[in-house]
Amino acid sequence: MTPMPAALSALLDALYPPRCLVCTQALPSMQPSLCSRHGFDPLEQGPVCPRCAAPKSPHLPAAVACAACRKKPPRFQRTLKLGGYHSAAPLRDWILGLKHGGRRDLAAPLGAALGRLLEAEPQEWRDSALLVPVPLHPLRRLERGYDQALLLARAVAREQGLPCLAALKRQRHTVPQGSPGPGSRLANVQGAFGLRRRARVLRDRPVWLVDDVLTTGATASECARVLMRGGAARVGLLVVARASRRV
Repeated sequence: MTPMPAALSALLDALYPPRCLVCTQALPSMQPSLCSRHGFDPLEQGPVCPRCAAPKSPHLPAAVACAACRKKPPRFQRTLKLGGYHSAAPLRDWILGLKHGGRRDLAAPLGAALGRLLEAEPQEWRDSALLVPVPLHPLRRLERGYDQALLLARAVAREQGLPCLAALKRQRHTVPQGSPGPGSRLANVQGAFGLRRRARVLRDRPVWLVDDVLTTGATASECARVLMRGGAARVGLLVVARASRRV
């Protein structure tokens, strides 16, 4: 393709200035599609627990889980994240836009970035792997108009050429995991998920659960329990962000 002349490029930038994908702030010419507030780099996270992706001591070997996971392991064995979730985190506005702002278009770049995290995983986590979104309750999906975890999972599938399967279903409504006290979070989600008939194909295959935010870990752990009971070889978690709160 013939490069665009510099003068024409400058004119187009003046008439239609590039804008941040998330907040639409005008950007300088020839800059990435994100402003300084909303850019993120998954490689700049520091030491994290391989099981739950929470920050851990830099003195622990990379393969060793954090103290909380060693004391009470979640049902999922691996977690990959793009970053943290807090008031100053670049990914916070991405997630709020996708989840509550009707910005379903943000799922594609986020899912593509999540997919690239899988490229560094060992073959046992990649061969015959399935992507399974954490499902919304049907009432919430009706209110929102879409399931953001399903959009993310489909974007990962396109990026990596992996199958995406809605293998889980919500069997009852649950309150948000930030609301219950620590002692009731597991009880809140116990029995809330079941397998669809199509889930028979997950037998002896690695499964990656896909969701927007990992908060307490109780929801993901219950989903992983159901998937393992259904025959999955192992269950990992792919999330956009990891909140500081955990089980």
